[in-house]
Amino acid sequence: MKIAVLGTRGVPAAYSGFETCAEQVGKRLAGAGHTVIIYCRRGRTATAGPTYLGMRRVLAPCIRSKGLETLTHTICSSLRALAIDRPDAALVFGVGNAFACRPLRALGIPVALNVDGADWARPKWGIAGRRFLKWSERLAARGADVVIADSAVVAHHYRAVHGIEPAQIPYGAEIDPQAGTRALERFGLRPGSYLLAVGRLVPENGFHDLIAGYARARLTTPLVIVGDAPYAASYKRRLRKLAPPGVVFTGYQFGAAYQELSAHALAFVFGASVGGTHPVLVEQLAHGNYVIARWTESNQEVAGDAAAYFHQPDELAGRLRELGIERPALQAARDRSRARARRYSWQTVTDQYEQVLAQLVSPAAASKHATATRSGSPRQG
Repeated sequence: MKIAVLGTRGVPAAYSGFETCAEQVGKRLAGAGHTVIIYCRRGRTATAGPTYLGMRRVLAPCIRSKGLETLTHTICSSLRALAIDRPDAALVFGVGNAFACRPLRALGIPVALNVDGADWARPKWGIAGRRFLKWSERLAARGADVVIADSAVVAHHYRAVHGIEPAQIPYGAEIDPQAGTRALERFGLRPGSYLLAVGRLVPENGFHDLIAGYARARLTTPLVIVGDAPYAASYKRRLRKLAPPGVVFTGYQFGAAYQELSAHALAFVFGASVGGTHPVLVEQLAHGNYVIARWTESNQEVAGDAAAYFHQPDELAGRLRELGIERPALQAARDRSRARARRYSWQTVTDQYEQVLAQLVSPAAASKHATATRSGSPRQG
């Protein structure tokens, strides 16, 4: 199959869960013998050539503004797909890109749309943005050939509100078992002696509550915050103003640096209040980290009994203070995290995406794909 991937910033992954999923699934689909075209935003990904991990990178233009960047990039990517690339199927990320589904389908390109969570509920959007995203959610239910939900909670919402049966495909985790310590040395950290928080610095990820809980716990253990966000300058200023001594802001860290910071943390704290399966939560479980997460249905669905939960900063402060008392029990918690993460495999996730996409293409393309698979096309793990 020739598969077009639209709606992300592109690869190499350097922003959020969508980019991570596109990279992890895309490289495995390419390794299985498919042609994968992923549309990238200039300046939003690391420098790379026309191909990356077997995927074709196509740069499509966009207007750089909070409300227009994704919209204009998806429009340009769709036009390129329709006029030049002509894929067998399109994999679109983000419910806000649902408007692209019908034009693609009208010209013979079937569409699978990963809608993520209830995007309209994210605090970063104003009234107009929330209305657009609610409209997009309805459009997704009617316009895509298949809606992909990353959690049971999101799937239930589309089933109950829109009367459709989504395909439920979670995210996976890929870790480096030999992670070094160079990134720790760069930030003056010691293995096993810091708390870790990771994500985009936007209100729905709850970093203000994480900092407030940390401040009330009065710990000497550093809190390392890994992440950044475009168009969030005022929120980032607020976080730095709230942060007591001991909070370390590292900015974006990807690849080896992210793996190293994840592998050597004492515990991982997670404040996201919106969304389905968060890739970073799955990844931290796979690293065997003790997880303290805000209670939401989605977070509990992912972490189960492998995490401790909080609702408000005061409760988080209590959980953090317990770390000093319960260190002998941390190994059992780490074992639970690793066991929980085993249900999330990028290869299994890719197989599910491959099956959904194969069912969308023409019988001839599906037959060709099946023949290629039987002939022993190589797969990446």
